[in-house]
Amino acid sequence: MVNTKMLVVNSDILPKTYEKVIAAKLLLRTGDAATIQEACLNVGISRSAFYKYKDNVFDYTAQEQGRVVTLFMVLRHTPGVLSDIINKIASVKGNIITINQNIPVMDSASLTASIDTKTMEINPEELLKLLLSCKGCKRVEIIGME
Repeated sequence: MVNTKMLVVNSDILPKTYEKVIAAKLLLRTGDAATIQEACLNVGISRSAFYKYKDNVFDYTAQEQGRVVTLFMVLRHTPGVLSDIINKIASVKGNIITINQNIPVMDSASLTASIDTKTMEINPEELLKLLLSCKGCKRVEIIGME
């Protein structure tokens, strides 16, 4: 797991590209832009800049309790590992929306899970630490938030 840390930073000190990515995401979410290309043209950024930052830049003021966090995990192919992951998420009142585990390769299986955090008792960063503490969890990272 990469040592990921969530920060709240005043946007005045950040490159304007970050705000433009957030604006493009809003255009797509509201339907004011039909495609990523259209959204990028409207806000004045390249598609490559959009793709580079889209999963890592969020508007703090627009975040509501109840966002969906999508996680990527690498798990050991051992009985009970997935059950332990699911139980840990449930223990902090996270609600699994989707879960997809791939076929194990070289004794490891990748897993993607989307979790509704509306009623969750801990923040997403704490969830990463909790899941990484599970026996058999080799890696966990946030790949998206809505």
